[in-house]
Amino acid sequence: MKILKEFILENWTLKLTSILLALILWLLVRGDPGTERVITVPLEVRIPRDTEITNERPNSVDVTVRGIISNTWFGQSIPTCSIDLQGFAEGEHIVPLTPDNVRIPGATGLEVLKVNPARIMLVLERTISREVPVVVSTRGDPANGFDVYGKVAIPSMILITGPRSHVERIPRISTEPLSLTGQKQSIRMFANLTIRDNTVRSTPAGPIEVQVMLGVRRNPYAIARVPVRVDDNRYATNPQRISVNVLVPVDFKGSLAPSDVSVTVSTGNLAKSKLPVRVRPEVKFTTKLDPAIVIKDMQPAEVTVRRKQ
Repeated sequence: MKILKEFILENWTLKLTSILLALILWLLVRGDPGTERVITVPLEVRIPRDTEITNERPNSVDVTVRGIISNTWFGQSIPTCSIDLQGFAEGEHIVPLTPDNVRIPGATGLEVLKVNPARIMLVLERTISREVPVVVSTRGDPANGFDVYGKVAIPSMILITGPRSHVERIPRISTEPLSLTGQKQSIRMFANLTIRDNTVRSTPAGPIEVQVMLGVRRNPYAIARVPVRVDDNRYATNPQRISVNVLVPVDFKGSLAPSDVSVTVSTGNLAKSKLPVRVRPEVKFTTKLDPAIVIKDMQPAEVTVRRKQ
């Protein structure tokens, strides 16, 4: 007992000061049970399958609570504010945020008083997918005396997925521009896709193979009075002959005749009850020519199909 008494009385002022400081620190950390505090908690949103939120939304909200607040949540789940939109349709939804949306670990004893903001707007859209063509983008001109013969993307079509309105307004996807400045040889490389809408994903997502075919410069060449043939002799076209414009290398020394080209009209898909109708004929070479010789267009671009008298 004497030893205990001596221990207590020895340096008693220092020991009392330490106890008071510890008590003050404990009160500061634990807080007053009746004090209101504002804490920031994550915002979780559950949405229907195959839908997406398309507007900006907060990732967290401020929650006013009353009670003793711990600086840590050891062994407990973190407080969150949850919204359940399961079963909601597409469109704008004004969602109220109340204390019922807040999940607080039960062991803390905190009372949720209010949530700020009191409501948020969420826009739901259905997730869709569709195929769109890939366009090979280039910049600059090849070396003098050379032309671009063609551009190929592999694959030529890609699948894009995202919110319905975002996907529907994308008609095509371009690659990052490839420089052709001073180029004399064909290019084969990988290029990234330029999808500027961050809500839209693509398959494949990474770079795709592109080819840009270059060759010697070509000049226009017109093949006049090429007959237009119809696959059903009960029909005729107006005009019955057209001009086909092709591109030939500058060093091309030969000649092209109407017999080198076929211009045909298929009547299988015509709305015969609406005759006469205008259609675009199919044009192709009838003989094997230099691959550098290509069909550019035809004049006129369409012909009128009518039933013969």
